[in-house]
Amino acid sequence: MSAARVPVRSLMVVAVAVLVAAGLLTGCGDGDDATGDDGALELAGVVRTPALDVSAVELPNASEPEPVPTLMKADDGEVLLVYFGYTSCPDICPTTLSDISVALGDLPADQAERVTVGMVTVDPERDSAEVLSGYLGHFVDRSMALRTEDPEALATAASAFGVRFEVAEHEPGADAYEVSHSADTGTVVVEWPFGFESTDMAADLTAILGASGSA
Repeated sequence: MSAARVPVRSLMVVAVAVLVAAGLLTGCGDGDDATGDDGALELAGVVRTPALDVSAVELPNASEPEPVPTLMKADDGEVLLVYFGYTSCPDICPTTLSDISVALGDLPADQAERVTVGMVTVDPERDSAEVLSGYLGHFVDRSMALRTEDPEALATAASAFGVRFEVAEHEPGADAYEVSHSADTGTVVVEWPFGFESTDMAADLTAILGASGSA
């Protein structure tokens, strides 16, 4: 039985660093123009209170010659975008990644180089390390191909981010089968649903990077 297609997608912007994110969300800003009267950072995307804490989530980075466990945390002063999807996705995934590419292109070079896009494949059977890395490289320069063949590890990571996905029943080695996936959703600072304007993505990134300090 084929899985029902779920039209809603979200992209998670993971904290520059847990402490920086806590400062932004609890009104400890420095008076930046992107903050409100209470000092909290004003973002166009969805902000949860309390924020999701995914700093303990760990997945192999398949972009490396030997995949090594990688925590879903950005380095100090940087931003990590985490996206759950799969390379055979016909529409939503390439559209979203294209929008991210446009948004990054709208940023000054010194800000864009502080952003990394991490894509977690929910279809590791078809998305080998090479396939996923090549796919991401088509859209962005700084990327992490996050992939595990351990169903339990993938389910744990997805659950932490509030992501749901389902792979339709199929014969081993099949080339075509359906995958449905959604995301209701370091610390998650902001979420971008599918269709979020690239200009708003760029504005949110500028605000987050500005609040975290100059490179």
